Amino acid sequence: MNFSITDVLAASQNQPYAQNFAQTALSEKDQKVLAALQKAYPQNRIRLARETQVTGFYEVILGEGVSYVFITADTLEKLDLINEKNRDAYFQHWIFGGVFYDMKNQIDLTAPMKKLAQMVDVSKLPVENAITREVGKAENTLFVFTDPRCPFCKKLEEELVKLENVRIHTFLTPLTSLHPDAKEVSARILCAKDKAKAFEDFMLKGKEISEPAQCQTTLEANERLMTELGIKGTPTIFFENGERATGALSAEAIQKKFEAMAAIKKAIKEAN
Repeated sequence: MNFSITDVLAASQNQPYAQNFAQTALSEKDQKVLAALQKAYPQNRIRLARETQVTGFYEVILGEGVSYVFITADTLEKLDLINEKNRDAYFQHWIFGGVFYDMKNQIDLTAPMKKLAQMVDVSKLPVENAITREVGKAENTLFVFTDPRCPFCKKLEEELVKLENVRIHTFLTPLTSLHPDAKEVSARILCAKDKAKAFEDFMLKGKEISEPAQCQTTLEANERLMTELGIKGTPTIFFENGERATGALSAEAIQKKFEAMAAIKKAIKEAN
């Protein structure tokens, strides 16, 4: 069993989250609502719809965010009739932003959904478009989106080289609005004979590549992927279980996350 609770996030809009996890289980009614919302809003990347503790009040993962919609009993009886043209008559009342809070138990009910909405199915990431480096047994995996001209990305690289048991897939995603020459720098790295060495030399030693890029790169594909995943800045990291982190994390923080995931894997293996 895949220990990631989001193993179908990037697979298809028309599938619910992974089964066998209580926190993402969908009832038959929830699945019907999810399908109806996806049909009504095909461009909005609706990936989960589930009734909350309040009858008729549904939490919805829409893209990388969390929204809420009120659904009446009458609407539930007519889900098969809803389409793009009549959707607003049925799905009339929405809440975008804000927090759904349980005052009695003092619990933020939106927080875990926001975390879930930021997760991705890393098994679907096109690692063939990344620069891959391995250290030690490579029992842990990171997926990193980085801009070679980004100072925080360089700080992250200084931390990543401290890790001793990891495989790192680095997707070069230059933010040209901030760093105009970042795309050419990225292309020169990707066109180098040894991409990993060229990348580390540039990020850690400041060694520029003087020769212009003269090969077909994956930069446009990486940029599209960045958009699809809702990545707003660099560096952005995805862990093996699909969790997202932004900024220059310390090696210590990353190692603690590896240890936590190892414990989860062990627990699932023992349970099966």
